[in-house]
Amino acid sequence: MNSDYSRYIMDNIFDFFQYPENYDRAIINAALGKLKCSGNNLLFNGVKVKPDFQCTDENMLGFFLANLPLIFNERGNREYKLPPKLEKLKTDTEELISMQKFNELATLELYLLLEMAMRCAYSKWLGNQIVISRYGMDNIVLENYDYRRLKLYIRLNHLGRTDIKVNGDIFPGSENALLGWATKFMDRPTQLMFRLSLNVRNLLAHGENEWYLFPVLPSVPLAANAAGKLLYEIKPGMEIKNNGYKMAHTGNGRNTKRPTFHHGINKH
Repeated sequence: MNSDYSRYIMDNIFDFFQYPENYDRAIINAALGKLKCSGNNLLFNGVKVKPDFQCTDENMLGFFLANLPLIFNERGNREYKLPPKLEKLKTDTEELISMQKFNELATLELYLLLEMAMRCAYSKWLGNQIVISRYGMDNIVLENYDYRRLKLYIRLNHLGRTDIKVNGDIFPGSENALLGWATKFMDRPTQLMFRLSLNVRNLLAHGENEWYLFPVLPSVPLAANAAGKLLYEIKPGMEIKNNGYKMAHTGNGRNTKRPTFHHGINKH
């Protein structure tokens, strides 16, 4: 890519990026080297991805930010089955991009697919039985909770989010914490894709869009593939480690008690 475009894109990314890592610049530089304009066509890895494209700083940045799955993720040889709600997001995103009228909304939906994949992955990791523990508190046992309902239970019961453990692991009660949890199962380019995608999604969701975005259809199956791969990697009750993971049972701690009923959120 033209060095001026590369510099412009790089400067703008790190002007808003909330979750950077030291290795990100090298990965972004390598990706930018695969992106170029030829005539009125935008090429990635030598393949035309957008015809009739005017190469300006702003447009190149908008294409880059709207197609992070294409830029950073490779499909690989395996196809992954998605849960129904993620499959619906995938289909809706493809329809929006095909309309070529609602680019900001289409990009928002594309990256919502990745955010929902993290929530689904954590819900899968929880398994059927959940043990909530905190120092000085009897363990609480819940059954058949997903990430959303568990987060609500913790909030409504004033258990705190930063000092409790769920099945022996610190509960990722914020988006940033959930992102840190999920990226332990990814290679570095995929980690960057998730971190940057969620940052862009958050800005779009709060009306902070400053770009002309150009999402393209090839980004959708690549985002779905990354979501499916994350779900495939997760097994119920895996022991999470800082530098990876290993299989372990969730365990049922001693001194456990069943949850009390608050605000109608317990159904068992």
